[in-house]
Amino acid sequence: MIRIWYFITFVFVMLFVQSVNAGNPVIKGIGMSDPHVRVFNDTIYLFSGHDDRPDDTTWIMKDWRIFSSTDLVNWKPETTISPEDNYMGKGNTDCWAGDAATRNGKYYFYFSDRKRSIGVMVANKPNGPYIDELGKPLIAPMHDPTVFIDNDKQQTPYIIYGDKEGGGYHIVRLNNDMISLAEKPKHITITGEEWEKAPEWMDKNYLFKYQDTYYLSWGRDYATSKNIYGPYQCVGAVGEGFHLNEYAHGSFFWWKGQFYHIWTYYLKEGLKFRECIITYCHFSDDGQIVTDTGFLDKHFETGVGRYDASWPEIQAEWYSGKSEGITKHGFRKTGFYLDNIENGSWVKFANVDFGSKNQKRQFAANLAAVSGNGTIEIRAGGLSGELLGTAAVRAAKKSDKKTVVSCELKEISGRKDIYLRFTGNGSDLFRLDSFNFE
Repeated sequence: MIRIWYFITFVFVMLFVQSVNAGNPVIKGIGMSDPHVRVFNDTIYLFSGHDDRPDDTTWIMKDWRIFSSTDLVNWKPETTISPEDNYMGKGNTDCWAGDAATRNGKYYFYFSDRKRSIGVMVANKPNGPYIDELGKPLIAPMHDPTVFIDNDKQQTPYIIYGDKEGGGYHIVRLNNDMISLAEKPKHITITGEEWEKAPEWMDKNYLFKYQDTYYLSWGRDYATSKNIYGPYQCVGAVGEGFHLNEYAHGSFFWWKGQFYHIWTYYLKEGLKFRECIITYCHFSDDGQIVTDTGFLDKHFETGVGRYDASWPEIQAEWYSGKSEGITKHGFRKTGFYLDNIENGSWVKFANVDFGSKNQKRQFAANLAAVSGNGTIEIRAGGLSGELLGTAAVRAAKKSDKKTVVSCELKEISGRKDIYLRFTGNGSDLFRLDSFNFE
């Protein structure tokens, strides 16, 4: 069980945290590091390290913390995991990166004891309490685990860990019990300039699968392979700016059909105190990861999952939810758009702020490849919510011609979930690039 003094300290800090507006940084001023986001039971859980104080120079990390959210805007503190509750022991200050997974109706937290070892704790709920069933390391030495469950028939689980100077990253298959190894760890071969130039200390990997390709990332760079064991070929950087560098420990995650990137950064050089950033993330048509730093350029403090009706434009790819068939397409240099829009398709943009006073607005959408006649319904609160307006779509003479459709909206104020619902004849009505509320 979590010790009483840890609980009291956690509650005190979290009461302060809950008074802070969400956005970027995700939760300001608490020393959040090494973020791993997992979605359990339709809820987002953020497992993070905890930098002890802003003037620390040696990575004093006394515990791990779990937060949850159902909208990526409001974060609820769930619990603190103390090293006193595992083999690391009371007073340990080496609580390095951890990750989590679920299987067999249970939840597993994998943690680092600095570079000495990786352990595992088990719980019946995502927010704990977590118990150390082994009472000893699962893997030793090395650190910074990522847990990956493949989408094959067996839902095979793996753990990936290590650093460059310790022989590079390693991968090992887990048994179905998630607390024992099914094989000997294997070295992961990475080829390419980005890995060759990575500093010797480079650690904190993250691995996920998209379509038939495995993506292995570190810092701001990544490599890909068709085989989970590798070899992996370097691709390049996921983005530029906003502390996307060799210290950008982070992870990627899916939520409501949208892809996100979360990473950490140091507030001051030489001091071991960090905060985290979240932004939208995309796959270009050639399979490359594109972290949307363009969104951060314009709306860093607002963060993901909410919007302002006064913005000059809202990019379609910034959605917070969508119907299943809609797909995202484009490239880093040319931008992204939504495609495969058919009759009944919809896109959600949550928490759109229309201001405190009721006022009439006009909706305008930028479309391309219009193939047939239809409408865009603008609804508040849900797919069957209040109809604010309807924009008519008419087929262009040329299918690739860009066009703008618009309509007047009812008076509206406050913060609303906005749904764009599409109707028309045909299975691929048009491409949605962006829209605004003038």
